[in-house]
Amino acid sequence: MKPETERFLYQLSRSSEAQKAAIADNCRFDERVAPLRWDKFENRLLDPAKPDWADWSEADKLNYEDSVTVLSTSIPDSFLDLNQTAWLQGIATNRTVVRLEHLERLLSKENLSFNTLQDLLNSKDVDEQKRLESLIQSWNNARDGRPMFAAFYDEVQAEADHDNWQHQLRDRLGLGHYGSDKGVTIPVALMRYSLDEVVAHKVPNAFALPTVLDGGMHEFYFPVPKSHPYGATLHLAPDRADTLTAEMLHYRIDYQPKHLWKIAMITRPHNVEDNSLRETRDLHLLALQEATDRPDFGETMEGRK
Repeated sequence: MKPETERFLYQLSRSSEAQKAAIADNCRFDERVAPLRWDKFENRLLDPAKPDWADWSEADKLNYEDSVTVLSTSIPDSFLDLNQTAWLQGIATNRTVVRLEHLERLLSKENLSFNTLQDLLNSKDVDEQKRLESLIQSWNNARDGRPMFAAFYDEVQAEADHDNWQHQLRDRLGLGHYGSDKGVTIPVALMRYSLDEVVAHKVPNAFALPTVLDGGMHEFYFPVPKSHPYGATLHLAPDRADTLTAEMLHYRIDYQPKHLWKIAMITRPHNVEDNSLRETRDLHLLALQEATDRPDFGETMEGRK
């Protein structure tokens, strides 16, 4: 990272706007981003010698469009050689993982109601099952090749099996973009599959650890010390932010009907707002420092000058 970038991020981390300060911290503290990836990002800045927030946001947008949301037949930067510092190797692929998927675009594209999809999912009728298969294939055809964030099912089983799983998992997995406004209604699907189903032979490495450059910069991501075995999601219940849930990235797979476990509507916002973001992130940071014996990692947000 260039000295000019470091100075900009330090100054931004002192912002009175918690969201901007959090994004700056994520960039400052991420120990897994290789120098080549930072070079690639910084080369997108209009004025690398004197970046500002607008310039940084535009570079982030370009990085997301060009290096993350690639074509389904392409390989995102996460699984290319320039990201070897964040590759996840030696993982036991017989483990089951889960992830939440936003369904709004799919339902709109297929002119399908949420209730109709629920009926298809519950139906044992052969024709209805074929219709579901066709729907999943259409979904696959429309999806891009972005890295897939996933969590281990056995670690989040209590939330995944809960009647209110959509809110429980949204909060535990730190999916802050899934409902931060009052009156929110977001259709989501819970996908469940084995890592054995990840197609590994198409890419240099099919598994990676999350970095600040893999999902678009936002305040709900939190980097981890390099020694931590996985990523660690930021729990969106402020008093539970010290819960460290393992998170990983894997190469895109085509979904099958058996992967679509259940669907629901997110109908309430999470509780991490601007006035609680600093406190939530600080509690999470403390847990990371203790788990990895790294009291030097990061910096608390409260009390900054």
